[in-house]
Amino acid sequence: MVPSHGYTAPKDDNFNIAFVLQRSDSDTGVRPSDNKSNKCFHEKRVKKQEDDVIDISDRKHWDKKSFTKTITKAGYYHLYFSNCEAQVHTSFKLKTEEYNVISGERSYLSIGKNNLPTIIGFVSVLFVGMFVAWSVILKRNYKNVRSIHWLMLIVVLFKIFTLIFETAKLHTLKTTGLNNGWAYMFYIFSFLKGMLLFAVIVLIGTGWSYLKPFLTERDKLLMQAVLVIQAMVNVAASVVDDSAPGSAGGVTWRDILHLLDMICCCVILFPIVWSIRHLRGVSGGDGKAQRNMSRLKNFRTFYLLVVSYIYFTRIILFLMEAILRYDLSWLGPVFAELAAVAFYTITGYLFRPQDSNPYLALGKDDDDIQMGPTSEL
Repeated sequence: MVPSHGYTAPKDDNFNIAFVLQRSDSDTGVRPSDNKSNKCFHEKRVKKQEDDVIDISDRKHWDKKSFTKTITKAGYYHLYFSNCEAQVHTSFKLKTEEYNVISGERSYLSIGKNNLPTIIGFVSVLFVGMFVAWSVILKRNYKNVRSIHWLMLIVVLFKIFTLIFETAKLHTLKTTGLNNGWAYMFYIFSFLKGMLLFAVIVLIGTGWSYLKPFLTERDKLLMQAVLVIQAMVNVAASVVDDSAPGSAGGVTWRDILHLLDMICCCVILFPIVWSIRHLRGVSGGDGKAQRNMSRLKNFRTFYLLVVSYIYFTRIILFLMEAILRYDLSWLGPVFAELAAVAFYTITGYLFRPQDSNPYLALGKDDDDIQMGPTSEL
């Protein structure tokens, strides 16, 4: 313990400090900072039947203090350090080992996420099937394949690697309680996949490779800004995820990063809106009206698809995970992956290479179309 100036240590070496193991029905728990009474946190919790107060007041036991508890009532458990010595800073090393015993074997994942390695592994097999199917489609329609189709194939490939490393990370964590480096590979490929996915959404939304082989300066600036911010958010989120849940400001930073992620997802919709506005402006008055209207319908479908995907994965799932019971916490990741499967599948179907695709039926005059602001939607 490091006392500040003016502090007088107790003569009997008994300090008003303790650990509190607290059970709650939600993941929020009861924070020591929420204690509004003048009574110390661990003194206030000592009469709670579901709480365990681990007394470390006696300095003689500071070298090593062990505590073991067998959980008989399921729920969320939080371990707090309660320091009620005014003007004193503390420093210590804490080693915790928490596990469930399932079929006679230890599982270091929570009971609600115990089956996630198997589920995520199954989802990775689905994406392998999507990768093979998309490769076959590109091979059969090679004459209609554009650059965007190869980028879409690469996104699926990076999604597969992300899921494989996530499965390895969860399996290792489940059996040993350690990540053993799999987490770093997962974060790297998750970061690359996220960047490519954002790029593909913007490129499809602006009609790149379909309506024109270039991006406007406005599109380029917006895309660069979104990718830079998204890169910073992904790196920061990885650091926050690896830090202790009880670290100072951890929850606040998690919420800030989630908000920035939602902002990025909303901003990338602007190029799609501009493209729809452009197609609406050139959809009538000439021989290309019917073809442009077909493009406009596809753009609107893609716009609604992106909005639905972002709204579900960034907002609905966030709220759902906050209210799920501990034994149903696996539903959040599962629904997120199922939404990704649906999003990738529908996007691939809408923009697959084919002779009849309205995006590929370009006339000679289409090369002169400039994607600038036109009439309002």
